[in-house]
Amino acid sequence: MTVTGVTQAQDEGLKAFRDAWELGAPSQGVPLLYDDVASAPPTSGPWARVSFRNVAGRQATLSGETGRRMFQHTGVASVQIFTPTGDGRVLADQLAQIAKNSFEGTTTAPGDVRFRNARILHVGQEGAWFQTNVLADFEYEEVR
Repeated sequence: MTVTGVTQAQDEGLKAFRDAWELGAPSQGVPLLYDDVASAPPTSGPWARVSFRNVAGRQATLSGETGRRMFQHTGVASVQIFTPTGDGRVLADQLAQIAKNSFEGTTTAPGDVRFRNARILHVGQEGAWFQTNVLADFEYEEVR
């Protein structure tokens, strides 16, 4: 199956992440911000921000008798995790593992958005926060 557009691909990827985030014991109740929704980050306690960015796209096939062509798209899913400085990296690592596991080996349905190369990056301390990022590449096809 293919997606009907960029919005469906992002929605399916976000759902896969959010489902895992809401089920994880350490991440339950941890505020989740979205880059397209205006909201201020919390001033205390752990929190995270999630975003999906399309990076590249290309026409993969010529049109046949139906006149339809396949386009392949790739992007990067990003989860920025912020934990209070001084709490150690234990909680940061637990939250990062939940985020990484939500992408690793995941293919969404019905749009067939595929995730690969999930990885954890320790950014480090800045002010009151210790930042850990989780990145995962994704790809999907669109027929039109």
